[in-house]
Amino acid sequence: MKASSLAAVAAAVLVAAACSGRAPVAEATIESTCGAAAKGDRRVDVGFCARQFASYHGAAEADAWGLAKIAALIGVNLADDAVFDIGAGKIRPSPGGGAKGDKAMDACAKAYDAVGVAFAEAADELGSRRYAAARQELARVAALVQRCDGGLSRAGARAQVQRRLPAGGHHRHRLY
Repeated sequence: MKASSLAAVAAAVLVAAACSGRAPVAEATIESTCGAAAKGDRRVDVGFCARQFASYHGAAEADAWGLAKIAALIGVNLADDAVFDIGAGKIRPSPGGGAKGDKAMDACAKAYDAVGVAFAEAADELGSRRYAAARQELARVAALVQRCDGGLSRAGARAQVQRRLPAGGHHRHRLY
């Protein structure tokens, strides 16, 4: 959806997945976590990722477990933002998409709503240190995002990823 949101969601998935299968590592920092996520997924913008984490109270002092929980909450927020932006018409299908484009956007709104639920459930599981259950919830996210991307592609939307926020650090709404 928003390229910047998608990148942060990708970061959240990678961070939470990396931390959900093993005991937390005390040396984890926001910077190392975002850097590792960027190495694993080219869509992740390290600066944007770090700003998302830094906006949460206590993130700078958090260990890997804490960062994983915060990542899941970031995922919830960004998925909810995408659903809102679609509903408010801030994100639109390509011109000329017609009914196909509208149908794709509706499918994306539903997919991102499910993404938000998956992140919320993962956050609950991480909070209880049930890492395997958190990983199962996170496994749903990629497929849901891909479902949205596929629908947009079939409706003629460009599959373009913008890695950086525009000057000034503001979000740019753009179809992914």
